[in-house]
Amino acid sequence: MFSSMPAGVHILKTQQQLDAGQFYGRTLRRRCLSDLTLADVEYLPHSRVPRHSHEHGYFCLIRRGSYVENYSRRVRVCGPRMLVFHPPGEAHSETFGEEPVASFNVELGAEWLGRVRELGGAFDQPAEFRAGSASALGLRLFQEFVSSDDADSDLSIESITLEILATYISKPPGAAYSRKPQWLTAATEALDSCRDQPLSLRDLAAAAGVHPIYLAAMFRQFHGCSVGQYSRRRRIEHARKLLANPKVPLAQIALETGFSDQSHFSRTYKRFTGRTPSQDRTFLTCKTPAGSAG
Repeated sequence: MFSSMPAGVHILKTQQQLDAGQFYGRTLRRRCLSDLTLADVEYLPHSRVPRHSHEHGYFCLIRRGSYVENYSRRVRVCGPRMLVFHPPGEAHSETFGEEPVASFNVELGAEWLGRVRELGGAFDQPAEFRAGSASALGLRLFQEFVSSDDADSDLSIESITLEILATYISKPPGAAYSRKPQWLTAATEALDSCRDQPLSLRDLAAAAGVHPIYLAAMFRQFHGCSVGQYSRRRRIEHARKLLANPKVPLAQIALETGFSDQSHFSRTYKRFTGRTPSQDRTFLTCKTPAGSAG
């Protein structure tokens, strides 16, 4: 991938346009979700990425390090916690400094770009956000990308990505709402009533009669979390209630709360509660009921 250059500088192999899902650098982790490609990419110190473009648009969160980027006859310095939008076909190049750079790249296929255009947005201009809510959402998306493998993970990734796209639109969805709309209440009730099989964001939005970006942005505004995070939390809460009954097998609880098997249930439960289901069951069944005699 690298060819030697004077003074210890490396330059990456030239390619005018990268195909869908391709990035320069070393991909540490990758995940594809429908028309979405997520990749954690590392770039070596003293390396350069030649001027190139991408078939699809993408945004990236700079997790570590900094570099200089030339794009559209302009220059910007990219640093940690910065979220950068690259429209399809944008020509850019990068020069990296003394430290390695870690970039979390999220490529948007035609279906995703269509969702932005449906709300009057045109993913045709570069944009950047230094810290703030956009980069905070990028960090949440990365955490979901690396740590979650449960049934709500896809829903969380989709929802947070839509929230990030909402920041790209000049008029954020839901800005006019000061109190929770009825359609959001109905969507929340639908999530509450469906614990064994997570609903898709598209189905929820269609049932509510709103655009998925509106649903994702408004849901966080009134609930403080993504749709997927909310769904996972409710399933964990329901599982905890079932654990209080020692006669219900763990395998049955896993099935009733939408996990693929007992092992998957135990792994996810511990990740989000700090205890295994068995440990929590011991705690719950040994508790002295409130108000009873010692």
